[in-house]
Amino acid sequence: MFVAAAAAFLLVIFITPAVAEWHGGKALVLYKRWCPSEDGWVQYSYKNSSFWREFRNELVEQGWTVDYARHVNASLLSNYDALFVLTPVKNIPDEEAQAIIDWVKSGGQLVITQDERKKAYANEITKEFGIEFGSYKLLSVINEFGYHPITKGLSEVNGTIGTIGLTAHEIKVSGSSKEIGGYEGLFVKYCLLAVNDTAEDGVVVAIGDEWMWSDLCFNLADNEELLDNILAYFWQTRSVPEYPTPLLPSLLTLGAVFLLLRRRTHPQFFPTFL
Repeated sequence: MFVAAAAAFLLVIFITPAVAEWHGGKALVLYKRWCPSEDGWVQYSYKNSSFWREFRNELVEQGWTVDYARHVNASLLSNYDALFVLTPVKNIPDEEAQAIIDWVKSGGQLVITQDERKKAYANEITKEFGIEFGSYKLLSVINEFGYHPITKGLSEVNGTIGTIGLTAHEIKVSGSSKEIGGYEGLFVKYCLLAVNDTAEDGVVVAIGDEWMWSDLCFNLADNEELLDNILAYFWQTRSVPEYPTPLLPSLLTLGAVFLLLRRRTHPQFFPTFL
């Protein structure tokens, strides 16, 4: 009778969906501090600026714990599953670029963008993974997509509103990186979205603009959906289920009980020291 009750208990545990709670992990977003000094090497104050509230809120709504930093090192990065580097605007310190590269290779998930700035500073990181930002273009619209979980259901991503966000960096890929989105017009075609999902143990998503996630553009076209797809892809490929703390001890206890009962029934199958 006890065995039957224990078996029923285990069955309830494993068929109850509420037991495993999936989460998106921890994300770190780099930002620039405007006051009292311009500390940081990315374009905007993604932590505090009123133009980036939708972006900040969406990360949290999708189940991610989010922190912000102006600089990184190996020790800090080791605490995070994902890193957002939204458009570097100055030379990245060598030690920080190398820390990010090493972190990706060991399993980190990186989203990195580069917009119209004359020099593609992001290449200090992305070239290691076969992704290189090239010349800038006059349209930051992605209207052609390749097959990938990140592009699922997307028909257009648009970083243009009025005269704001009119330029973006095209992307060249090599090695294991691949183009998964770009602009195609009547006489022109170029890549604006690329991924390397075999960056050793990590993932790199590169986009030729970041303005599509500003509050001015966030709800245009499929801009929000692109961010959600990236987060879902990171979630799917890297996160693990978390079980309530009391569950593991309960399973271990029940396992021990079954072993003892089986020993009584079939003592010949167990060593004498059990």
